[in-house]
Amino acid sequence: MAKELIALIGLVLAGPAMAQLTEQVDLKKPERPVPAANEAMIVLRPHAPGMVGDNRILFYRYDPATRKVALDAQGQPVGTKITYSYTVFGGKKGEKALRVAIVPAGDYVLAGRTFNITYTDVFCLGAPHFRVEPGSVTYIGDFEMLALEKMADGERRNAMRFSSDLESTRQQLATAYPGLSGRLESWQPTNGSTFQCLGDEFVAYNVPESGKP
Repeated sequence: MAKELIALIGLVLAGPAMAQLTEQVDLKKPERPVPAANEAMIVLRPHAPGMVGDNRILFYRYDPATRKVALDAQGQPVGTKITYSYTVFGGKKGEKALRVAIVPAGDYVLAGRTFNITYTDVFCLGAPHFRVEPGSVTYIGDFEMLALEKMADGERRNAMRFSSDLESTRQQLATAYPGLSGRLESWQPTNGSTFQCLGDEFVAYNVPESGKP
């Protein structure tokens, strides 16, 4: 499985608090929601060997024409959050825990990540944009979260290691959603989408254009 370590490099600025976004599906519950006619399912596997607490990956609704994320009545981003703490839902340290969220069909950006809700990296200087169609089941990838990782230049920065393993994820999804696992397809991201900067550290994040390093 190919992997790529992508540094998050940006400018530290103050900004508004993040919105309370929709949580992902709890796969331990016996009744699990499925996408409605106008909805889609996103699937990913985050892991964070050295992190505990309430940490999240953020996905925001996005308008590629205006290059803006959708905001609610309070001016906060609209989207979904995916937890990556190994303590959530009984996960184990370092495991690639399956995460599933059901979202309205449409355009999204992989918008950022939080650390214990109190600190947010926002990828507003350039982020992967992707679209999910009604009824689709889309694999976003595997993400390993790293804090102050030592880079090739000797500096330490926050980083997020991306990898892709569609077949392994399909097998894991089949244990929770046997009727949907065969429909799982990889996302098709486009890098470089900018949007309003709402967070603590403003950065850029890129993945290979195919989503597969």
